[in-house]
Amino acid sequence: MPFRFFHRFRIARGLTLNLSKRGVSVSAGPRGARVTVGTSGTRATAGLTGTGLHYTVVNPHRPLASAVEQSQSGSSNRVIPQALENAESMPKRGWLERLMLSTDVKQFIDGWQAWGRGDVDQALACFNAVSVVSSAGADAAWSAALLYVQREQLTEAAGLLQRVLDDSGALGETFREQGFTPRVQVPVTPEIVATMSPVTASVQLLLAEVQQSMGEYQAALKTLGQALPSSSDSTDQTDADPVMLAAFGELALVSQDSDATHRFNTLAAALGNDSPVHTVVMFYRAQTLFNQKLYEAALSVLTPALRRTKDRNPALLLSLRFLRAQTYRALNKNAQAQREFERIYADDPSFEGVREALGLG
Repeated sequence: MPFRFFHRFRIARGLTLNLSKRGVSVSAGPRGARVTVGTSGTRATAGLTGTGLHYTVVNPHRPLASAVEQSQSGSSNRVIPQALENAESMPKRGWLERLMLSTDVKQFIDGWQAWGRGDVDQALACFNAVSVVSSAGADAAWSAALLYVQREQLTEAAGLLQRVLDDSGALGETFREQGFTPRVQVPVTPEIVATMSPVTASVQLLLAEVQQSMGEYQAALKTLGQALPSSSDSTDQTDADPVMLAAFGELALVSQDSDATHRFNTLAAALGNDSPVHTVVMFYRAQTLFNQKLYEAALSVLTPALRRTKDRNPALLLSLRFLRAQTYRALNKNAQAQREFERIYADDPSFEGVREALGLG
C-alpha cells in the first residue's frame, strides 16, 4: 500500500528525515551541500517540534518483524551515503581570500570541492591531510568518515568517528566559519532514515550504525547508550531522543541483549505516541514484550499505538496490527486474532505472513 503524504517537523539539532517515492535527498540551501542516498520503498517525514532533528519513517515493503529478522541474519541492506550533488553550492574562495586561510582550512575546502566534482579519491586525500590538532580536524575527520562509509571501509570510518567524538567540542566550527552545512542521510533502523549534520548526536548515531554493520553489537549499544538518559533516572526518561531510542530498540532486539532490552523498555515506557517515529518505538517495545512472552503487556502497548493513524505509515500500522493478531493468538483469543488477520488480508493481501496465518497458502 503506497504512502503518499509529505510532512516535515523539526525535532532535534543535526538530524532530518524526508519523504520521497524514488529515493531520499535533501539540500542545505544556497550555501550548503547536498548528499543523496537511495532506498527502496516509500517514506514519510515527521519530527518533534523545537529540537532540530528530522527523520523519515520508511515503508520497507515488508513487515517490520521481517526487517528485524533480516537484521538478525545479517542480510539487511544498510543504506550508505552516496554521491554529493550540487557542486555549485560548495564554498568557493578567491585567491586573496585563500591567502588568509590556514593550510588545513584550504585542504578542508578543497576536499569538499573535490567531493562536489565526484572526485572521491582527491576529497579523501584532502580531508586526511588536515592535521588532527587543527581547528578543522574534527570536521575533516567527519567528512572523511562519510566517504569511507560510502566505500564500505567501515574500520576506517569507525576510527575517524571515534576520533571526532573525542574532540566533539570542535565539531561543526569550520563548517560554520565557511558558511555551509552538509546534510547526509543514513538509515538508523529498517524503518527510519536520519539526515545528519556535523553535531555530536549525528556522530554517535552514525558510529553505532557502522559498528552494527560490522557485527560489533555491544560496541554499538554502548555508543547509543551514551546518547540516552540513564534508565535509573526517572526524571530524564522523557528526554530520550525518539530516533536514538528507536535505533537502540532495534539493536536490542537484534542482539538479544537482556540488559539493553530492559533499558530500552524502561525508557520507551516514558514516551507517548506523538509522532511517526514514536510509533516505531512502540512497535519495537511491543515486539520486545511479545518475545518475552509478556503478551498482555504487549497488548497494552499495541492498542494505544494503533489509536493514532494520522500521518502514520500504513505499512507500519499493518505491522502493528499483525503483531496484535499474533498476540491475540498467543493468548488463545482466536476469534479476535482471526478478525485482525482477515482485516489485514482485506487491506493488503500481499502482506507477508497473513496468508499463512489464515491458512490460505
